[in-house]
Amino acid sequence: MAAAETNICPACGATLAPGESCEERYHRCLAKEYEDWTGYGAVHNLSVPAYMLQHPGRYSREGWLEARRLLAAFLAGKPPAEVRQQNRARLDSGNRPWRMTGGEGVSPPAGLVWSRTIADVRLEDPATYRADVVEWARAVLADTEGWESRRREW
Repeated sequence: MAAAETNICPACGATLAPGESCEERYHRCLAKEYEDWTGYGAVHNLSVPAYMLQHPGRYSREGWLEARRLLAAFLAGKPPAEVRQQNRARLDSGNRPWRMTGGEGVSPPAGLVWSRTIADVRLEDPATYRADVVEWARAVLADTEGWESRRREW
C-alpha cells in the first residue's frame, strides 16, 4: 500500500496532511476561535490578517497593504479596539477610494519561502494555539518586510 501524499498549498507553500487545504485548516482555526473566544479567539486579530497576507486571492493590493499595517499595529501591542477606533473613518468603505477585493491583486515575489504558515499552528489547546499564531503572525510580518516600498515589483 502506497503512502498518502502530502498537499502543498499553491499560495503559501505549506506542507499539509493528505486531504487538507490551508482554507480548510483556516476554517478549523476560526471555528475554534469562535467556540472559545477567550482562549483561542484571543489571537483572532492576528490569525485573520496573517492568513490573508499569505493567501491574497481576491484581495486588492491596497487591501493587502492595509491588512499588513493592521497586523503590524496588533503585533506592536495595540489593542484591537484601539486600532479599530483609530482607523474607523479612514477604512470605512464609504470614505476610502479603494476596495478590499477586486482590482489589481497581489502576488508575492517570485521565490518567496514563508518562514511559517498556518500548517505550523497547533490546535490542541488554547495556550499552544495562541503562541503559535503569534509566532506565525510575526513571521508573516518579517517575511513581508520591505514589500510596501517595492509594491510595484509585485
